[in-house]
Amino acid sequence: MRRAILILLFVLCCSPIKAQQHNQQQMEKLIQAYGYLRNNYVDEVDLEPLVDKAIEASLKELDPHTSYLTRSEMMQMHSSMAGEFSGIGINLIQHKDTIIVTRTVEGAPAERAGIAKNDRIVAVNGTTLIGVERTKAVEMLRGRKGSIASLEIVRGGVPMTIDVKRDNVATNAISMAFMLNEGCAYIRVDSFLSKNTTSEFTKALKGLGDVNSIVIDLRGNAGGLITSAIQFAELFLQRGDVIVSTEGRKSNATYQASKSGAYSDIPIVVLIDEETASASEIVAGALQDHDRAVIIGRRSFGKGLVQRVVKFKDESGMKITIARYKTPSGRIIQRPYHNGEHEEYRLDRERYNPLDTAAIPDSLTYRTLKARRTVYGGGGIAPDIYINAESNAPHQFTRVILENNLSQSVLIELFDRITVKEILSLYPTIEAYNEQFELDQRSIDYMVSLVDEISPMALNDSEGLNESKRIIKAQIANDIYGNGAYYSTFGCYHDRALEQAIDILSTPGQMDAILHR
Repeated sequence: MRRAILILLFVLCCSPIKAQQHNQQQMEKLIQAYGYLRNNYVDEVDLEPLVDKAIEASLKELDPHTSYLTRSEMMQMHSSMAGEFSGIGINLIQHKDTIIVTRTVEGAPAERAGIAKNDRIVAVNGTTLIGVERTKAVEMLRGRKGSIASLEIVRGGVPMTIDVKRDNVATNAISMAFMLNEGCAYIRVDSFLSKNTTSEFTKALKGLGDVNSIVIDLRGNAGGLITSAIQFAELFLQRGDVIVSTEGRKSNATYQASKSGAYSDIPIVVLIDEETASASEIVAGALQDHDRAVIIGRRSFGKGLVQRVVKFKDESGMKITIARYKTPSGRIIQRPYHNGEHEEYRLDRERYNPLDTAAIPDSLTYRTLKARRTVYGGGGIAPDIYINAESNAPHQFTRVILENNLSQSVLIELFDRITVKEILSLYPTIEAYNEQFELDQRSIDYMVSLVDEISPMALNDSEGLNESKRIIKAQIANDIYGNGAYYSTFGCYHDRALEQAIDILSTPGQMDAILHR
């Protein structure tokens, strides 16, 4: 018996060594294969594209979030993390085959050079943009700080050339911040990619004045930096509260609030949906597990993998998964996946559906840390209050507008007739605009004619027509008064999740009842 145990121990000790030797042989095999190609293949071989494709293909056999990054993708990632990029500072759309300016960033190079809304950009530095996809056009307009982007534009049918000197352009993590009612603030956090997210949030909140409750909208927030998420969550927690922990092959770590946050006592509702992911799930999970916020919406995306970026000498790189995130109660954020099955993972729509709590095993049932409420694991953050995705479904007329992007055509036609300055002279504030602006009959007739070409039956939908007019009014507001104007003009009046949040925060005792206080 003793001899058998000794043999077993010897085999177990040798197994890792054998595995290491096998992996080393495979690496040597790869180097040998490329060396042979370089020295003996019938034609001279450029190894760079072969190696790039080999790495990319290899990483696709792993989890859905491990990936290869090209040089440009690495540059974009670093720009996002720095909270700025070098470019000219415009928002643009691709309408048919043409790139059109929708807005210039205040104080950015494009505004200083005189670029205006509805300008058609037909070429940059002699290279045509006609027929070029929007993402490619954005890449062409960005460049080294101090370099010149010579833009050939058409304005009101008149061609002209405007030279724009590229500079650093700040990117904002907070796209909307306004008061829903007396004392209740709404703030939309678009990402945690920037290290400035927390300071932007604090600045926006202080700018709203006297606030006694907050709705934090994390819907569509794809995440970002764990350090940014931890810093943000710390605003609402007590010193020593666990925010998130990581579990990996090499090391485990636990992150706690280093101090009590400035808003650790203020009532909070957090809105999430199926596109809330990564760092934003860390925030939502921490606030839920500490009974600090009511979570409203749908189950979040379920991206809970800790990733490290490895940079290669040619400035390309790769994101590799090194651990998994866990909420303070112990829930694994990452939803289940199978290595290499990326398409199945991407198309999984289970998180859109309400949670069937009766089918959840005990192993995926957890308790919050203070009130001992039941919360659920299995991937993503399950909301306390579920809002059906179909609850905000548009009317038939509006569906035709949205599905065919017809509002874009209406806006282009409108801004070919009237300038931003003219609208601002009539409505200097968003409040004045919301109260007084009405879409003119010419725009309405044009919108109806566009819908008639696609779906004549939709013309009978008078409610949808009115809804579409309000949506286009909100889109105009967003282009003129900046991010957040769309939501304050239209969205917050047609959002069941937000309506629920306002009801909870304005009804005495309702939040305490939900959080079992």
